[in-house]
Amino acid sequence: MSNHIYIITGASSGLGAELTRQLLAEDNVVYCLSRTENTDIVREASGYRYQFIAIDLTRVETLNGRIQEMISTIDPSHLDSITLINNAAMVSPIKDIEACTQEEIMLHIQLNLTAPVLLSSSFISLTSGWNVKRRLVNISSGSAKYPAPSMSLYCSTKSALNMFSQCVGLEQEDEPHAVQVFAVDPGMMDTEMQKKARDSDFPLTGYFTKQKEEGNLADPVDVAHQILTLINAPLIKNGDIHRV
Repeated sequence: MSNHIYIITGASSGLGAELTRQLLAEDNVVYCLSRTENTDIVREASGYRYQFIAIDLTRVETLNGRIQEMISTIDPSHLDSITLINNAAMVSPIKDIEACTQEEIMLHIQLNLTAPVLLSSSFISLTSGWNVKRRLVNISSGSAKYPAPSMSLYCSTKSALNMFSQCVGLEQEDEPHAVQVFAVDPGMMDTEMQKKARDSDFPLTGYFTKQKEEGNLADPVDVAHQILTLINAPLIKNGDIHRV
């Protein structure tokens, strides 16, 4: 039985799905938190190692109860590590802020920022006192550093997630069995999120289209492997932002 547990949000597609596949292949236990289940992963997975939890991460008022229920089923006495990977995110709405509806703004912030902050808080609190390696991985973006027209929400929430990761890393520095905190910029990948950017009519559409045409988008399979290699290597500074 695996002694390593991973909790991944947005695990049904893109980077989240590739992380799930690679972790299951190494006989880890993976809890997948998404609105929908990836049927290909279901066919590939076997037995206890794969646990799917249907959840709408934009319903932020439910998150603490759901993760508390999940973690209460885990026995830390036979565990070597537990890792939360906050991967779920959306790039839409891709339009100037005054053209965004109030609902679009709230849903974006809830998924990209509020959900990972709440899940991180619950994860750290609920596993406090566990004598195991604990890791928190927040998937960031290069957009956190580069302002872009029509992407104010995405750039801002990813920038805030970076700062959150750095602050929590500092908070954990002197804690016994401190949580190792990573913020990871995976670079531009060939995912559905990139397709949405190419299909949108905004000033950077041509740029994203060119990246695809010139083969500059990374394969999520390769990026997932690099991320897993990174978080299993010695941590240099807690809360640092890493580019893979």
